Amino acid sequence: MLRELSSHDVAALLGKIGIHFKRHGKEDIYEGVFRGKVRVVIVPRNKRSIPRGTLASILRQAGLTREEAEKLLRGEEL
Repeated sequence: MLRELSSHDVAALLGKIGIHFKRHGKEDIYEGVFRGKVRVVIVPRNKRSIPRGTLASILRQAGLTREEAEKLLRGEEL
């Protein structure tokens, strides 16, 4: 089970799979190619704890499963 993640934690997770910061506003926009598709991921800005449903949406946008995200957070390879 994923622990509560901050916006900074999510940004680091996305960076590990090649999705990088593009621009900011109320939300931060990240973009990159992962698994052969261009991914655009919207992350709430400056949140200490991202709600569970929002985190699920972020992972879906990035093309990651919860298990893959947990592996990356532990420092393992996909």
